[in-house]
Amino acid sequence: MTGKVMLRLLLVFATFVIARPGTASAQRYEDHTVLLLDRSASMALPTTGGLTRFQLAVRRAQDIVAMGGSTPQHYAVVSFNGTSYIVHLGFTTNTALIQFTLNSLKVGMESAPVAHAICGSVDELLAYRPQVLAWKRIAFFSASDGDTGTPPSSQCYGPPSTTPSPTPGSWQFKVRNKLVSGDPDNEGDPRSPLVQFSNVLLGGPFG
Repeated sequence: MTGKVMLRLLLVFATFVIARPGTASAQRYEDHTVLLLDRSASMALPTTGGLTRFQLAVRRAQDIVAMGGSTPQHYAVVSFNGTSYIVHLGFTTNTALIQFTLNSLKVGMESAPVAHAICGSVDELLAYRPQVLAWKRIAFFSASDGDTGTPPSSQCYGPPSTTPSPTPGSWQFKVRNKLVSGDPDNEGDPRSPLVQFSNVLLGGPFG
């Protein structure tokens, strides 16, 4: 089973789950979203529309920010390439700054540490304003063929799954657990996950 198929299986699981509000004592909802962009070499490939995958990713991220929402929208801009991820912009409601940051990103020419970046983004989300009632989301922009760069020291490092239902110990299994429970080794309750995840480039729902 290819890495791309296994990545899609992970996304199918992740896109149907609804984020769980953080605390019951907050007075209103907020949206906290990590815009997680793949800058690995595969994103330099062209799409049928003429843009590269990365240019398309940036455009779609910008569209999400421009769309806004009925609750306060807090965004962070994160990208991954090589063996790590970079937080280019911490959480903010300043849409002009978010758009400027997205425009400044450049595609890289290395591998794709998918699991490392997703699990790190979950940690960024859970650490941000835990005292408020908020929807926690990752908008993922990637067309890479699975995980090709997560270092062995990463909390979500593992071999590719060998079954459609992620094999225990695989990186897909650990990422799924991280989204649901915040712990790569705890399967938790999929009906009440901590973080909603959507691959915008592969057609996952968002909003």
